[in-house]
Amino acid sequence: MPHRINLLHNISDKAFDKKASDKYQLSIQLSLDGFSFCVLDHSQLKFIGLQAFDFQYINSSGQFNAAIEQLITTNELLSLPYNKIIALYETNKSTLIPNAFYDRENHSNALGINHHVELGETIASDHLPILEAYNLWVLPQIIENTVKKHFPDAPLHHHTSILIEQLLTLTKNHNNHEVFVYVRKTWFDILVLSNGRLLFSNSFRYQTKEDFIYFLIYVLEQLELNPETVQLTFLGMILKRSQLYDITVKYIRNVSFIQKPADFKFSYVFDEIPNHFYFNLFNHFRCEL
Repeated sequence: MPHRINLLHNISDKAFDKKASDKYQLSIQLSLDGFSFCVLDHSQLKFIGLQAFDFQYINSSGQFNAAIEQLITTNELLSLPYNKIIALYETNKSTLIPNAFYDRENHSNALGINHHVELGETIASDHLPILEAYNLWVLPQIIENTVKKHFPDAPLHHHTSILIEQLLTLTKNHNNHEVFVYVRKTWFDILVLSNGRLLFSNSFRYQTKEDFIYFLIYVLEQLELNPETVQLTFLGMILKRSQLYDITVKYIRNVSFIQKPADFKFSYVFDEIPNHFYFNLFNHFRCEL
């Protein structure tokens, strides 16, 4: 069955001036189940546009690449000349290596402990200065080539690199344990932080709400965190009126949603999007990786 692309969100401020795009910045996020991007008017530190797409019937990096090519070549906003372009790639194949143990010549062995690197895949790395570690991650070569072809000057980072660095910044003065759950259509990340330190980070695939809560409770039990007192914060594609939220609040007392970054402005058109959606897209501009 051929891939299918569904438009999830398409918002744009009336002040968006395509002829002035060289004053704007573009942030792109690629995932096997979707593609999204937002536009920042850097002169005002104001987000003025966003589009997001859901992919269906994508079973390989080749099919994903075909969908990406279709979007990039037919979307007018992606062909504009921007002042700066940055890109993110979502995959659960990543490994954190502390600075002291990082060896640039040993990427394959370090990543291979947890993940199999397949033919046609390359290993990329992000340096996380706040965490004082490197994030090694797997990127299909075909996707890397497509990004470089269309956005040759855009650095490409892993989604958890942004997630970790920004959550560490947000919680640097917090003393209690906090659990952050970043949700996507078929998988989610769990990050646990305390006293400005990352205690846990891992990704889990799920098909049902029972899968979801099983992994979540399992992590809390392994870290000896009390569901009655720990603070859990959701990010990503989850709604308060959803089965995932309903089953979570049955087991965990303190559940909330993250807010948009306070140091940016948002056009009124963003009011239709929940605050906790697109955390990485918005915060990518703040990261110095």
